[in-house]
Amino acid sequence: MSERIKEFGDAEIAVVTFTDATRLDAYVQHLGVSFPVVTDVDRELYRALRLERGTRRQVWSLGTLKKYWHLLRAGKKLQRTHEDIRQLGADVIVGADGCIIKIFRPATPDARPSVDDLLAHLGGSTT
Repeated sequence: MSERIKEFGDAEIAVVTFTDATRLDAYVQHLGVSFPVVTDVDRELYRALRLERGTRRQVWSLGTLKKYWHLLRAGKKLQRTHEDIRQLGADVIVGADGCIIKIFRPATPDARPSVDDLLAHLGGSTT
């Protein structure tokens, strides 16, 4: 995403997490993103979007394990998390009018939409 940020034009990108506000700076550093990161400790947004907690099988899917393996082989150091790793996330595209255009609800943490998928929906088409 960060490498292709310019392709998003004037779209605003933000990360919503349920990280405790006292850990938010460390979380932003860990992500290494330049866009806003906000916290939803009470998970009100998660509930409003009907996001669910995954099963152990979903969270530790073969794709997720492969992703961690590739990170380790690339020399990345995995850090212990203070988060609920079973909370499944989503990628949401909201139009300029504040209406949701598209919600991507991946079944596993590694099944996120590609940048191309996100860009394809920015034009406002609903699917």
